[in-house]
Amino acid sequence: MNRLKTSLFVIAIVVCGTVYCQQNQSVINKITVSEAEQMLIERNPALQIATLEEEAAKSALQQERRFENPEVDFLYNVYNPLTGRYFDPSREGETYIAIEQPIPIGGQRRQRIGRQSALAEMSGHERQWTAYQLKMELHRTLADIHFLHQKTAVYDDEIRSVERILTAYRQQEAQGNLSKMDLIRMEAVKLQLANEQNDWLTQTEQRKNDLRLILGMRQYAPFGVDLDENGILNDLTNIASLSEQIGASRPDMLALQSARQAAEHDLRLQRANALPNLSVKAEYDKNGNICRDFWGIGMKLSLPVFDRNQGNIKVAQAMLRQSEIEEEALKNKVNAEISLCRDKLLRQLSLLHDARSTAAAAFTPEGIERRLLSHDISLLEFISIYEAYRDTQLLLIDDRNAVIQSAIDLNEAYGEEIINIR
Repeated sequence: MNRLKTSLFVIAIVVCGTVYCQQNQSVINKITVSEAEQMLIERNPALQIATLEEEAAKSALQQERRFENPEVDFLYNVYNPLTGRYFDPSREGETYIAIEQPIPIGGQRRQRIGRQSALAEMSGHERQWTAYQLKMELHRTLADIHFLHQKTAVYDDEIRSVERILTAYRQQEAQGNLSKMDLIRMEAVKLQLANEQNDWLTQTEQRKNDLRLILGMRQYAPFGVDLDENGILNDLTNIASLSEQIGASRPDMLALQSARQAAEHDLRLQRANALPNLSVKAEYDKNGNICRDFWGIGMKLSLPVFDRNQGNIKVAQAMLRQSEIEEEALKNKVNAEISLCRDKLLRQLSLLHDARSTAAAAFTPEGIERRLLSHDISLLEFISIYEAYRDTQLLLIDDRNAVIQSAIDLNEAYGEEIINIR
C-alpha cells in the first residue's frame, strides 16, 4: 500500500512539475547568424579602421595619377639706374618670368601609378581578410554561446528534478518515512548542481561580452543564439571529398600577390629613377641683357654621374624577393592548415558519433527521478547515475561544439565558407 501511494505521489509531482515548467519557461530573444553578421559589418571598430585604410590607399592612388605642378619664377627690377626709378613699370623697366614643367621619362610616372595601384588592391584584400577573420571569430563566439546555453539547460533539468525530489523527501522525512541523512545528501546534490551551473553561466556571460565587443555594442548582449546546428551537421556529410588545396580567392593570398606586384613596379620605378631628371622651361625677359623682350625655351637635365640610384635598386630587389618568399611560404602554410583542419573535423565527427551511441545518453532526469522515488535504485546509485547522465550530456554538447568549431576553422583555412554557418 505504501509503495502504491509513493508511485502515485511521484506521478503527481512529475505532472505538476511539467506543467509548471511549461507555464514559467522564460523566452529568450535570439539573434540569428545573419543578423549578427550585418551588425558586424555596420559596427565593428577593426573593420571600420580597415575600411578607412583602404580609402586612404585609393586616395593615394588618385593623388599619384596627378602630374607635378609647373613652377613659375618671377623677378621685378627694384631700381632702374637708367631712369632712376624704383619698380619702374615703364617700357624701360625690367621684368623676368620663367615657367618650368618637370617631365617624367622612362616610365617613371607609369611605374609610380602601377605601384600605388597594387598597394590599393592589397589594402582592399587586407580589408576583406580582416572582415572574414572577424566573421569567423563571430561564428566561433555565437557557437560557444549556443552550446553554453545548452549546458546550463542540462543543469536546469537536473535542478528541477532534484527540487521535486526534495519536496517529496521533506514530506516523507516529516512523516518519519525517510532518514534525515538522505535529505541532507539530496540538498548537497542540489547545491553542487547550482555551483556548477553558476560556473557555466559565468562563462556564458564572458562569451556574451566578447560578442558585444565584436559587434561594437555599447551595452551587454542579453540574447541567445539561433544556430541551425542540424543543418550544419548535415552539410558535413561530404566533407571527406573536399580538396586539400587552397582556393585562389583567399584574401590574404591575394593581398600578398598585390604586394609582390607593388614590389615589381617599385623595382622598375627605381631603375627608371636612375635616368636623368628632365624638365622643360620657357622664359620671358623684358629689357634683359641680351635684347629687349627676350623669349626663350629650353630644358633642364640632371647628369647621373655620382648618383645612379644603385642603393634604392638593390633595396627594391631585396623587397621583391622577400615578397616572393612570403607568398610561397603562406601558400605552403595554408595548404597544411587545410589538411590539418579537414582531418581534425573528420576525427571530431567520429567522436561525436561514438558519444551519441553511449548507453548513458538514453537516461533522462525524469526517468532517474522516478526510479529513485519508486525505490528501484538507492540514493548512492541515483547520484552516480545522475553524474554519468550529466557528464554524458556535457560531453555530447562539447563534441557538437567541437565539430562546429572545426568546421569554422576549415572555413577560415579555405578563405571561403565551404560549410554554411547559419
